[in-house]
Amino acid sequence: LEFRRLLPRLAKGGHDTYAVDMLGWGFSERLGQYVKGGFSADAKRDALYSFWRDEMQGEPVVLAGASLGGAAAIEFAAAHPHAVAGMVLIDAQGFVDGVGMLSKLPDPLARLGIQILKSRPLRRMANDMSYADPRFATEDAMRIGRLHTLRDTWETAAVDFMLSGGFAPASKISRVQCPVQVLWGRDDKILEPEKAGRFVEELEKCQLDWIEQCGHVPHLEQPDETSRLISKFVYDLAESA
Repeated sequence: LEFRRLLPRLAKGGHDTYAVDMLGWGFSERLGQYVKGGFSADAKRDALYSFWRDEMQGEPVVLAGASLGGAAAIEFAAAHPHAVAGMVLIDAQGFVDGVGMLSKLPDPLARLGIQILKSRPLRRMANDMSYADPRFATEDAMRIGRLHTLRDTWETAAVDFMLSGGFAPASKISRVQCPVQVLWGRDDKILEPEKAGRFVEELEKCQLDWIEQCGHVPHLEQPDETSRLISKFVYDLAESA
């Protein structure tokens, strides 16, 4: 659902696209007996690698991630450079490691925090902050963004990820070898636009493309321009291969 407006446009442009459920966060079934650490950052990265190995048959891909998904993409590209031909980071969390003291919380307090995280008031506030144009911040948009938190095992998966320490992209970004495209909404109110330039400073092969009149979610607020820029990046990669 995160890429509901972007994927059809990429597919129309001739790109084979896959929206992969991140382990513990999406709508895929969470089968088997729960084991502590089963939804950790490492577990999420390993599950993504399994998908790539089984479905992509060893072919390098262009990997995209938005916001916290960008941190997951950085970790994957750093751990498995042979699997990633290029990477697209959309208003990505790239320079914050872990979840701080939240990883030290006792389980009951962690669960209380997760309950707040999925609450309607907090989700409505995040929804309002995500867009430059308030017309996109509808009640339906909030409901869609909150929907996955209503799954039976989301709370356990979210607590497990938090207590594992979370992603640590800042310590791994220097290991990214592939070309990177950074897309950033000029009016992002969640991750300041100034953060975008740091990717260019840290990564050897990086281009930064601004998306005007856009907040934290270009793939939802400006899907046509986001699709156009990603398509150009992918075609340029193919021509230079």
